[in-house]
Amino acid sequence: MKLYEQLVEGVKHFTLIDPDKSVDYLKIAKLALEAGTDGILVGGSLGISESQMAQVVRDIKSIAHVPVILFPGSLSQLTEEADGVLFLSVLNSLDPYFIIGAQVQGAVLLAKRFPNLEVISTAYIIVGDGGAAGFVAMTKPIPYTRPDIAAAYALAANYIGFKAVYLEAGSGAPQPVPPEMVRAVRRAFPRVLIVGGGIRSGEAASAIARERPNVIVTGTLAEERPEKLGEIVRAIKSSL
Repeated sequence: MKLYEQLVEGVKHFTLIDPDKSVDYLKIAKLALEAGTDGILVGGSLGISESQMAQVVRDIKSIAHVPVILFPGSLSQLTEEADGVLFLSVLNSLDPYFIIGAQVQGAVLLAKRFPNLEVISTAYIIVGDGGAAGFVAMTKPIPYTRPDIAAAYALAANYIGFKAVYLEAGSGAPQPVPPEMVRAVRRAFPRVLIVGGGIRSGEAASAIARERPNVIVTGTLAEERPEKLGEIVRAIKSSL
């Protein structure tokens, strides 16, 4: 079964590992796998070289029984070691480079060097605080109080033909994407919906899971309090 077909099914938990922040990335991966995570995203906004990314993915793949997917913050974060890549276009960036410029360069790189890597076109929509991703990608984050604007972006992503939408509150966000925003985007976008940022409790994860996204991502929590991952995973599963 292709990676995308796996993402479509049910509501899953993914753990985001940023090698630039996580020196003990293999330890975090092990704890996440023990907690029952369904997949691992690898990437970050700053400071990761191609060789470093390749080694990190190789190490995680050596212990993982779940998909390992690239979540690239730059062109240097691509490697054929992974199972697939979220091919991100930051729809609400104010800089065309992050909407299409980097993607043109990345497409050529993928076609020439990594033709066997499964590519999942993903509309990246940054909301609320936005975190490092919002700052680096020069975005105008969508306010938490405007689910209608997030839904409009998701509808555009649907008509353009993206395979996935990633609603991102940002690394270390003070609060997660509100359930009503997830609900509005879910109605507007029929394919894979990913939600991440600011999810720190089982209660928050459960509230989002009830809106039926396909993937719920935790990253900062995995770095700072990996013992909480089990609570998050159980909350997601019990909400189904």
